[in-house]
Amino acid sequence: MARLKAPQRRSQLIDTATKLFAKSGFAATTTAAIAEAAGVTEPVLYRHFQSKQDLFIAITRKMSDDTLKEWQSIIGNIDDPAEQMRRIAVEFPAHIKRMEDAYHVLHGALATSREKKVQAVIKDHYDQFEKFFIGMVKKGQDRGVFRKDVDPMMASWQLINMGLGYALIALNLGRFEHFSVEDSINFIVRGLKN
Repeated sequence: MARLKAPQRRSQLIDTATKLFAKSGFAATTTAAIAEAAGVTEPVLYRHFQSKQDLFIAITRKMSDDTLKEWQSIIGNIDDPAEQMRRIAVEFPAHIKRMEDAYHVLHGALATSREKKVQAVIKDHYDQFEKFFIGMVKKGQDRGVFRKDVDPMMASWQLINMGLGYALIALNLGRFEHFSVEDSINFIVRGLKN
Protein backbone atom coordinates (compact mmCIF):
# COMPACT_ATOMS: atom_id res chain seq x y z
CA MET A 1 0.00 0.00 0.00
CA ALA A 2 1.33 3.44 -0.94
CA ARG A 3 2.13 5.80 1.89
CA LEU A 4 -0.40 8.63 2.16
CA LYS A 5 0.60 12.27 2.40
CA ALA A 6 -0.24 13.97 5.71
CA PRO A 7 -3.53 15.63 4.60
CA GLN A 8 -4.75 12.38 3.03
CA ARG A 9 -3.78 10.34 6.11
CA ARG A 10 -5.51 12.86 8.35
CA SER A 11 -8.66 12.63 6.25
CA GLN A 12 -8.50 8.82 6.32
CA LEU A 13 -8.17 8.83 10.11
CA ILE A 14 -11.13 11.20 10.46
CA ASP A 15 -13.27 8.97 8.22
CA THR A 16 -12.23 5.82 10.09
CA ALA A 17 -12.83 7.38 13.51
CA THR A 18 -16.22 8.68 12.38
CA LYS A 19 -17.34 5.18 11.39
CA LEU A 20 -16.06 3.60 14.61
CA PHE A 21 -17.42 6.31 16.92
CA ALA A 22 -20.80 6.02 15.17
CA LYS A 23 -20.83 2.23 15.54
CA SER A 24 -19.46 1.79 19.07
CA GLY A 25 -19.62 5.22 20.66
CA PHE A 26 -16.88 7.69 21.51
CA ALA A 27 -16.13 6.28 24.97
CA ALA A 28 -15.95 2.64 23.83
CA THR A 29 -13.72 3.27 20.80
CA THR A 30 -9.99 3.15 21.50
CA THR A 31 -7.24 4.85 19.55
CA ALA A 32 -5.78 1.35 19.05
CA ALA A 33 -9.00 0.28 17.30
CA ILE A 34 -8.98 3.40 15.12
CA ALA A 35 -5.33 2.85 14.15
CA GLU A 36 -5.94 -0.81 13.37
CA ALA A 37 -9.01 -0.06 11.23
CA ALA A 38 -7.04 2.60 9.36
CA GLY A 39 -4.13 0.21 8.80
CA VAL A 40 -1.63 2.28 10.76
CA THR A 41 0.06 2.14 14.15
CA GLU A 42 -1.00 4.24 17.12
CA PRO A 43 2.17 6.38 16.87
CA VAL A 44 1.14 7.28 13.30
CA LEU A 45 -2.34 8.22 14.56
CA TYR A 46 -0.78 10.36 17.31
CA ARG A 47 1.34 12.23 14.75
CA HIS A 48 -1.91 13.58 13.34
CA PHE A 49 -4.13 13.75 16.44
CA GLN A 50 -2.91 14.10 20.02
CA SER A 51 -5.99 12.41 21.46
CA LYS A 52 -9.39 10.91 20.79
CA GLN A 53 -10.84 14.30 21.70
CA ASP A 54 -8.82 15.90 18.92
CA LEU A 55 -10.27 13.37 16.48
CA PHE A 56 -13.78 14.22 17.67
CA ILE A 57 -13.02 17.92 17.24
CA ALA A 58 -11.80 17.29 13.69
CA ILE A 59 -14.91 15.23 12.88
CA THR A 60 -17.22 17.96 14.18
CA ARG A 61 -15.38 20.76 12.40
CA LYS A 62 -15.45 18.81 9.14
CA MET A 63 -19.17 18.20 9.61
CA SER A 64 -19.78 21.91 10.25
CA ASP A 65 -17.71 22.97 7.23
CA ASP A 66 -19.25 20.36 4.91
CA THR A 67 -22.79 21.25 5.99
CA LEU A 68 -22.34 25.00 5.55
CA LYS A 69 -20.67 24.52 2.16
CA GLU A 70 -23.53 22.27 1.07
CA TRP A 71 -26.15 24.75 2.24
CA GLN A 72 -24.36 27.64 0.51
CA SER A 73 -24.26 25.59 -2.68
CA ILE A 74 -27.97 24.74 -2.39
CA ILE A 75 -29.03 28.38 -1.96
CA GLY A 76 -26.32 29.94 -4.14
CA ASN A 77 -28.67 30.97 -6.96
CA ILE A 78 -31.71 31.70 -4.77
CA ASP A 79 -32.22 35.29 -3.67
CA ASP A 80 -35.43 34.95 -1.60
CA PRO A 81 -34.63 34.01 2.06
CA ALA A 82 -37.93 32.13 2.47
CA GLU A 83 -37.16 30.04 -0.61
CA GLN A 84 -33.61 29.47 0.69
CA MET A 85 -35.07 27.96 3.87
CA ARG A 86 -37.46 25.82 1.85
CA ARG A 87 -34.69 24.54 -0.41
CA ILE A 88 -32.51 23.54 2.54
CA ALA A 89 -35.53 21.76 4.05
CA VAL A 90 -36.17 19.82 0.83
CA GLU A 91 -32.55 18.65 0.77
CA PHE A 92 -32.20 18.05 4.52
CA PRO A 93 -33.33 14.40 4.71
CA ALA A 94 -30.81 13.40 2.02
CA HIS A 95 -28.14 15.50 3.73
CA ILE A 96 -28.51 13.74 7.07
CA LYS A 97 -28.51 10.36 5.37
CA ARG A 98 -25.22 11.18 3.59
CA MET A 99 -23.66 12.35 6.85
CA GLU A 100 -25.34 9.72 9.04
CA ASP A 101 -22.21 8.52 10.84
CA ALA A 102 -21.07 12.06 11.66
CA TYR A 103 -24.53 12.89 13.01
CA HIS A 104 -24.48 9.79 15.22
CA VAL A 105 -21.09 10.85 16.58
CA LEU A 106 -22.22 14.42 17.25
CA HIS A 107 -25.57 13.44 18.78
CA GLY A 108 -23.93 10.80 20.98
CA ALA A 109 -21.45 13.31 22.32
CA LEU A 110 -24.14 15.97 22.72
CA ALA A 111 -26.15 13.59 24.90
CA THR A 112 -23.33 12.08 26.97
CA SER A 113 -20.08 14.03 26.98
CA ARG A 114 -19.15 16.41 29.77
CA GLU A 115 -15.63 17.00 28.46
CA LYS A 116 -15.03 20.73 28.06
CA LYS A 117 -13.18 20.46 24.71
CA VAL A 118 -15.95 18.29 23.27
CA GLN A 119 -18.70 20.59 24.55
CA ALA A 120 -16.84 23.63 23.20
CA VAL A 121 -16.62 22.25 19.66
CA ILE A 122 -20.28 21.20 19.72
CA LYS A 123 -21.23 24.71 20.87
CA ASP A 124 -19.15 26.17 18.04
CA HIS A 125 -20.90 23.83 15.58
CA TYR A 126 -24.33 25.14 16.55
CA ASP A 127 -23.06 28.75 16.82
CA GLN A 128 -22.11 28.55 13.13
CA PHE A 129 -25.58 27.32 12.19
CA GLU A 130 -27.14 30.04 14.37
CA LYS A 131 -25.09 32.69 12.56
CA PHE A 132 -26.02 31.22 9.16
CA PHE A 133 -29.77 31.29 9.84
CA ILE A 134 -29.69 34.66 11.65
CA GLY A 135 -28.14 36.11 8.50
CA MET A 136 -30.90 34.59 6.40
CA VAL A 137 -33.65 35.91 8.71
CA LYS A 138 -32.12 39.40 8.89
CA LYS A 139 -31.82 39.49 5.10
CA GLY A 140 -35.53 38.65 4.89
CA GLN A 141 -36.37 41.34 7.43
CA ASP A 142 -34.29 43.95 5.60
CA ARG A 143 -36.13 43.14 2.36
CA GLY A 144 -39.55 43.25 4.00
CA VAL A 145 -40.16 39.52 3.43
CA PHE A 146 -40.06 38.64 7.14
CA ARG A 147 -41.62 40.43 10.10
CA LYS A 148 -39.31 42.88 11.83
CA ASP A 149 -40.78 42.10 15.27
CA VAL A 150 -39.35 38.55 15.23
CA ASP A 151 -36.04 38.01 17.00
CA PRO A 152 -33.69 36.54 14.37
CA MET A 153 -31.94 34.42 16.99
CA MET A 154 -35.23 32.88 18.12
CA ALA A 155 -36.17 32.12 14.52
CA SER A 156 -32.72 30.65 13.92
CA TRP A 157 -33.10 28.30 16.89
CA GLN A 158 -36.55 27.24 15.73
CA LEU A 159 -34.91 26.09 12.49
CA ILE A 160 -31.98 24.43 14.29
CA ASN A 161 -34.20 22.66 16.80
CA MET A 162 -36.53 21.40 14.09
CA GLY A 163 -33.56 20.04 12.14
CA LEU A 164 -31.95 18.53 15.23
CA GLY A 165 -35.16 16.82 16.28
CA TYR A 166 -35.80 15.49 12.79
CA ALA A 167 -32.22 14.18 12.48
CA LEU A 168 -32.26 12.50 15.90
CA ILE A 169 -35.50 10.68 15.25
CA ALA A 170 -35.04 9.90 11.55
CA LEU A 171 -31.55 8.47 12.03
CA ASN A 172 -32.48 6.39 15.05
CA LEU A 173 -36.06 5.34 14.34
CA GLY A 174 -36.22 5.38 10.56
CA ARG A 175 -37.99 7.55 8.05
CA PHE A 176 -41.04 9.56 8.95
CA GLU A 177 -44.12 8.55 7.02
CA HIS A 178 -46.28 11.39 8.28
CA PHE A 179 -43.79 14.24 8.81
CA SER A 180 -42.33 16.58 6.23
CA VAL A 181 -39.33 18.78 6.94
CA GLU A 182 -40.48 21.02 4.10
CA ASP A 183 -43.95 21.43 5.64
CA SER A 184 -42.34 22.23 8.99
CA ILE A 185 -40.15 24.90 7.42
CA ASN A 186 -43.19 26.32 5.61
CA PHE A 187 -44.90 26.56 9.01
CA ILE A 188 -41.94 28.54 10.40
CA VAL A 189 -41.73 30.71 7.28
CA ARG A 190 -45.48 31.55 7.52
CA GLY A 191 -44.82 32.77 11.07
CA LEU A 192 -41.95 34.94 9.85
CA LYS A 193 -43.76 36.45 6.87
CA ASN A 194 -45.23 39.92 6.90
